[in-house]
Amino acid sequence: MVLVCGLPGSGKSRFAAEFFADSGRDRVNRKEIHRLLYEMIHFGKKWSETEFDELDDFLVKHVERKIIEHLLQNKQKVLVDNTSVSASSRKTYLGIAHQMHKTIGVIFLQTPPLKCMERNRGREDPVPERVISYLAAAIDLPTVQEGFREVLVLKGY
Repeated sequence: MVLVCGLPGSGKSRFAAEFFADSGRDRVNRKEIHRLLYEMIHFGKKWSETEFDELDDFLVKHVERKIIEHLLQNKQKVLVDNTSVSASSRKTYLGIAHQMHKTIGVIFLQTPPLKCMERNRGREDPVPERVISYLAAAIDLPTVQEGFREVLVLKGY
C-alpha cells in the first residue's frame, strides 16, 4: 500500500497519475468518494467543495476504509491519494495496513502553500484557501517511526 499525501493543490493526483497509472495499483481518493456519493444521493446534482459536510465525511471515511480493505483482501496493490498532512490523519491507513498484514509506504509532496493556493485558484472547483492555510499549519512530515516501511518527502513538487 502506498499513501500519497500533501496539501490540496500540491499535485498528489497528478503525481499519482504520472508515476503510478501503469503500476497495477488501484487508486482510492476520498474527494472522489465525496463527489460520487453526493451526486448519487442528490440525483446527479453536481458536487463541489462548498457542499462538504462533516456529517457526510464520516460516511465517506467508512466507504474509503471498506474499499481499501476489499482491495487488499483481494491481493490488489493500493494507492491512497489524500491530504493526510498530520501523523494522526495517517493512523487510519497504518492501522488498515497492519490489520491486513500489508506494508505501507508514504510519499509526501511538500509543496509551498502559496504554490498550492495558486494551483488551487486555477481549478474548476477550488478548495477554500483557509482550508489550505489551516492544513499547512498542521503539517507533520511522515517518519518511519509512525510505522511506514518507506518514507519519501518530495520538496517543491
